[in-house]
Amino acid sequence: MAQRTAALCRGKYIGIETIYTVVNGRQINIPEKLKELRARSRNNELFCPCGCGANLILVAGDKNLREQHFRIKEGSSDQDCNVITEGKTSLDSKIVLKCWLVDKLKAADIESRVPIHEVDDVKRSYEFTFLSQSRKIALSYCHERVNLSDEKLSILEGNSQGIQIIYIVDRKNGGCEGQYPEGLMKVQGRQGYCLLLTVSGADYDEAEMKAVFYAQDINGLWQEVVFAEGLLREFHINDAGQVLFAEELLSFRAAREKADFQSAVEREKNERAEEEKRYEEYRRRLFQEEERNHEKLRKWQEEAEQERRRQAEEAAKRREELEERRNLERERQQEEKRQKEEDFIRNAESNFSQQEVPVRDADGNRWIKCEFCGKTARESEFSFYGGRGRVNLGTCKDCKESNPAAVQNAEEKIARVHSKYDSNICPECGGRLRERSGTYGRFMGCSNYPACRYHRRLK
Repeated sequence: MAQRTAALCRGKYIGIETIYTVVNGRQINIPEKLKELRARSRNNELFCPCGCGANLILVAGDKNLREQHFRIKEGSSDQDCNVITEGKTSLDSKIVLKCWLVDKLKAADIESRVPIHEVDDVKRSYEFTFLSQSRKIALSYCHERVNLSDEKLSILEGNSQGIQIIYIVDRKNGGCEGQYPEGLMKVQGRQGYCLLLTVSGADYDEAEMKAVFYAQDINGLWQEVVFAEGLLREFHINDAGQVLFAEELLSFRAAREKADFQSAVEREKNERAEEEKRYEEYRRRLFQEEERNHEKLRKWQEEAEQERRRQAEEAAKRREELEERRNLERERQQEEKRQKEEDFIRNAESNFSQQEVPVRDADGNRWIKCEFCGKTARESEFSFYGGRGRVNLGTCKDCKESNPAAVQNAEEKIARVHSKYDSNICPECGGRLRERSGTYGRFMGCSNYPACRYHRRLK
């Protein structure tokens, strides 16, 4: 924190910044002001602004600009001092602004920390940071954004009695990061733009300032637009109290930059609108293309399904035709076979009278004649046939089942076999049959197993 930076003298505040001026562009102390304040200090005319009643003396060196301040004169008061000390950056800013006003206004009556009631009949504690009555120009400096209240700005402006007010804010209050800069917008609403000050100590030569305005971009975010920036000494003030940069009024430059910014926003809006239209048109064409593709796919699927059905119908038709040809071929073959058999039977009837050589057709099939019904057929249609003196004779299956003569003949043969052969003798090899047990129950098996595999199940 800076030390005590103001004193109360005859009801008025005197800031330490009042001892500075600029001569030929160089920042120096005002010797007359120093002498005046020292004299008043000796006369006990400087008091602490907190109201404790302590007398102050001026501390001012001639080598270091940072040494200047007021301090309590020893033994001048026994009360507690509650003065509010001022921040160093705030004091440095007031020093360089005082030098700037002296440099640009060339006025000898620049006062600092002037209460508003000295300008107009209003009982409020607000003050102008600097005021030149002769030039009708005042400057209001704000170090903290929180002090940019509507009440303060309205009172200063409403009770200025035609005085042109220049509003300057410390640069640390700049920037918005997309948010609405409420305090700075109060200044912009009155001045048309904002002036942001940057100091490097109390050196006027190194102080910088930039002029900005705040506006919403295409996305609705607040942007800080810098339209003038440079050393504080590069900014000038005309007779009407208007600030210039590069010989151009900041109000004109701000209006032009705002118009350009708004035009850029409008262009971007139009470009986005066009882009949106193009995108919508692209989506519409894409949708139509998809619809066409879906329709093509649907037609292709229908055609593919029709082709599949046609091919299936043709395949079924070909199978039917093939099956029909096969049936016809089988019928033809069967007819040829039947005809061949009839011809064979008709031509080979005389061969069944001899019983020494089996009767066979050209394919090697053996033919038998039923000795009961006279039927001539292949051997597969006979239950049994052959034997001595009856090679080509047998009993067909029909006669075996229903012809009494054939049934009686079969029973007589079985009886003769039973009377002739022992049931315990293997009919295959002549070995003895023995009772055995197996998976399917009891059975008679040959004793010569495994050489002979004859077996007979037992009931």
